[in-house]
Amino acid sequence: MAIGATATLAAWQLTTPSHRNSFILWQALGITDLVIAVSLGTTARLLDPSGPSMLPLTVLPLSLVPTFLVPLFTIFHVICIAQARKWQSASGHTGQVARTARAL
Repeated sequence: MAIGATATLAAWQLTTPSHRNSFILWQALGITDLVIAVSLGTTARLLDPSGPSMLPLTVLPLSLVPTFLVPLFTIFHVICIAQARKWQSASGHTGQVARTARAL
């Protein structure tokens, strides 16, 4: 839950090429958080049969959370990681363009 609660702050602070590895780590932690949440949600009844029922998550609108929103957010995390992996080459390319422009 801490990963999701601080996601906006982390995204604001870490979305620079100099923080690329930290940003990728934060995205991986976000994916891990989603996987753990779904795993615990589906196995909670096995751990404590008298615990809360997961029946509300089988009916709309709550059924959209595990079936639509979790996969969507996972895809967003993967896209962010893929784009962040290109940051270093993009910043190097920008520097090359700037050097070329100064030379002209």
